[in-house]
Amino acid sequence: MNWHLRKHGVATESEPQVDFSIMDLLINKFDGYELLDSGGERKLERFGDVVVDRPCPQAIWPADDAIKWKQAGAAFQRGEGGTGDWDRFGGCFSESWDAKWNDLVFLIRLTGFGNMGLFPEHTGHWGWMADLISANGGGRVLNLFAYTGGASMACARAGAEVTHVDSAKSVNGWARENANRSGIEDGSVRYLADDALKFTGREIRRERKYDGIILDPPTFGRGPKGEVWKIERDFYNLVRDCSELLSDDPLFVLLTSHSPGVTPSVLRALLSPLDGHVESGEMLLQGGGHALAAGVYARWTPGPNPIPAFP
Repeated sequence: MNWHLRKHGVATESEPQVDFSIMDLLINKFDGYELLDSGGERKLERFGDVVVDRPCPQAIWPADDAIKWKQAGAAFQRGEGGTGDWDRFGGCFSESWDAKWNDLVFLIRLTGFGNMGLFPEHTGHWGWMADLISANGGGRVLNLFAYTGGASMACARAGAEVTHVDSAKSVNGWARENANRSGIEDGSVRYLADDALKFTGREIRRERKYDGIILDPPTFGRGPKGEVWKIERDFYNLVRDCSELLSDDPLFVLLTSHSPGVTPSVLRALLSPLDGHVESGEMLLQGGGHALAAGVYARWTPGPNPIPAFP
């Protein structure tokens, strides 16, 4: 097991609809990933067998070991508009390679946004969802803003039928390749390039239901037909739509975010109309002497009356 929950406290009086606990999710190293060090607004990470140096604005402390940083085979330098370039060191450097989480295989690439194709902070949720799905004997899962499909693969491996939605066809192709490398059974994941809000609206009209729903929205994005997503404008409406897509006996709803200003309490408030229990907190990467903040989450499981109550 490569993660654990660090409990801060429990409170129920201020939000009578939902019992909640505040917990940080601490991610330790695993086969395919390790946080080696952080500091000077950078982080030094190992993906598979390759060490990379990437920006990390929240790492405002000094780096621990300057010699350790010389292991980096590439360093990302961010430019204007969020994109940037990679500096490669030491001659020949592979453009792609594999990294594993348990028995799932990820194709790692140096993208122009500095992403690698694997968000290690999310791995702490995959086993949690898989356990719920396995205990239920399967289920139907909707994964929105699904990127390269880590959560989709984990749920499918546990026996779920997964609908994987991302606006970028190229990213869906990457997710398919990961699933093929991981031996995920053909047909267990349905890949769709679509706008999240348009898709959920159609699913409501079709009266389709899901036992588990995953949302990891960006701060800003565009759908395949130029649709504009703004998290401060659209997130609540999307969660409300998703509440209508929950089955009569749902398993979970998972919200994660890397957007400035979106805190665990914000995510918890979005889930508060649903009867049940919510865990929320920070997602932290442990390594190099520090626990590095890497996003926030809230995850819901049903209580005795999981009836959506959104206004």
